[in-house]
Amino acid sequence: MYNRPLLPLKLIFFFFTMAWFYTDPIIAQTNTIKIGILAKRGPEYCLAKWSPTAEYLTRSLPGRTFEIVPIDFDGISKKVKEGSIDFIFANSSFYVELETKYGVNRIATLKNKRLNGTYTTFGGVIFCLKQRQDIRSYKNLKDMKFMAVEETSFGGWHMAWRELNEAGIDPYKYFSKLFFGHTHDAVVYAVKNGEVDAGTVRTDTLERMQKEGKINLDDFYIFHNHGGGNVHLDFLHSTREYPEWPMAKIKHTSDTLAQQVAIKLLEMPYNSKAAIAASSSGWTIPMNYQSVHDCLKALKVSPYENFGEVTLKNVIKNFWHVLLLLTALILLLIGSVARFKRFNTIIHDTNQKLSFEIKERELLFKQIFFKNKDLKKAISEIKQLSGLLPICAHCKKIRDDKGYWNQIESYIHEHSEATFSHGICQECAKKHYPDLDIYGDKSEF
Repeated sequence: MYNRPLLPLKLIFFFFTMAWFYTDPIIAQTNTIKIGILAKRGPEYCLAKWSPTAEYLTRSLPGRTFEIVPIDFDGISKKVKEGSIDFIFANSSFYVELETKYGVNRIATLKNKRLNGTYTTFGGVIFCLKQRQDIRSYKNLKDMKFMAVEETSFGGWHMAWRELNEAGIDPYKYFSKLFFGHTHDAVVYAVKNGEVDAGTVRTDTLERMQKEGKINLDDFYIFHNHGGGNVHLDFLHSTREYPEWPMAKIKHTSDTLAQQVAIKLLEMPYNSKAAIAASSSGWTIPMNYQSVHDCLKALKVSPYENFGEVTLKNVIKNFWHVLLLLTALILLLIGSVARFKRFNTIIHDTNQKLSFEIKERELLFKQIFFKNKDLKKAISEIKQLSGLLPICAHCKKIRDDKGYWNQIESYIHEHSEATFSHGICQECAKKHYPDLDIYGDKSEF
């Protein structure tokens, strides 16, 4: 009787668990994983060669279904940009471009099986018909017709282009006509049939086509004056060696899934159906692709079309953090200069004010000095009239320090600033001038 209420709780727990399962960021990824492959020999050949690899990964990672998507040379960037695939397997130059532009990241490098050997590097071969005795060096190709695979093909054009450039040849101006055959086999056939004078394909193409009974290697002459030092390739070659094609994850692909795929690729047996179909011995850890960067920089092709050129866009893109720091420093410097200028103005005004006050005080001190001098002089003169003055009891003359008797008004005038004006008092007027009525008849005087 207590079991019935537990049934709804079990159902709730079940649905909660399933909801968590399908919303987990790793588990909830789409079950179909798409691997884009550069179909250099066409989509049918691409599917036949790489579908076993998709089947191998499907078996190795339960719950996942891997699908091969053949892509031509012109469609790779679009597929990666729109995110319609999860992994990309393309030539090394495509990888470098996609890494720079869209953030793809290599997870493994192919171990190519050719001539009963395993190789992780490859190169390019420039060739013509052996019967063309007039063509034995790059200089002999002037005004000739030349064919490459694609303008974006690394082994089928870029490698050869670099060698021609270093020989002082601009293929876009040196040849009478530059063609692109779209597949490696088409280039070989064009040279074989005399449609063009010379051509270039990736290494192992000529050996493979001979093994397939399509050509005879003895019919061709190989240019073997490559640059870049010693090149250790067992194939006919004309260029430096570069790392083989990498498998790379697209930016939106989770690191967990990429790690799972990388582990299974590295574990792929050399004698497995997938490895045999791909003409490989499996996969190895991702190699260093700096030599590919160097080649593309030398040719100034994507993503280095503006390499060595200083443009505002490149400066902002590559040095935005430095520009941001410089901008902040400049703003700080401007603010500091403005603040310093403000303080300098305040100091200048204060100095002007102090200077004016100092001049006023100096003038006041001078005035005080002269006032003190006058006061001292006045005090000095007052002191000269102080003390006991000897004066005659009858004529009222005063005796000076030298013993001379001086009229009282002369003495006082000499020893002070006082001056005298003479008159006659009423008593003296009556006494000395009785006949003159100076003050009138005033008996009270």
